[in-house]
Amino acid sequence: MSFQTSVNYTWPQGYPGAIASANPRRSVISPEAGFRAGPSGLTIAAFAWVNQDGITVSNTGSGKPAGFVHRDQQGLTTQYLQSSTMLIPGGFGITLSEGGDYWAISSQTASRGDSVYASTTDGSIQTGPTGKAPQGAVDTGWTVSQGGDAGSPIIITGPLS
Repeated sequence: MSFQTSVNYTWPQGYPGAIASANPRRSVISPEAGFRAGPSGLTIAAFAWVNQDGITVSNTGSGKPAGFVHRDQQGLTTQYLQSSTMLIPGGFGITLSEGGDYWAISSQTASRGDSVYASTTDGSIQTGPTGKAPQGAVDTGWTVSQGGDAGSPIIITGPLS
């Protein structure tokens, strides 16, 4: 653990991957043994795809992602003296969300009503006008409910159909 170098005067609005409201939310139905993070691990607060075996999940894929990797005590600090992580180690059980309100970080400025896109190479979030997916990203079906500047916390909402 490193030495403290700053003090925040206010609490942050939200933390990436955390539940953002008390509204209903849904999990992706998993196979009998549950989903498992792929061999390279799984990044929290990003979108993910279920691999061909139907069990392992990774932050890379094509087509619409299976769900959002929410932060619900899923990460595990495995490095010596590590203070935090946003990575679920390979082989560990995971839960994917397919609906609800979650805090996230977008690489672009996000406005309420923007569509949420997922990078097919790492599952990271990008936002923009509906129907205009950035290069190397796919539409997730999620939208921005509370916007913000690039790199700051926003709230994304998944469909509850």
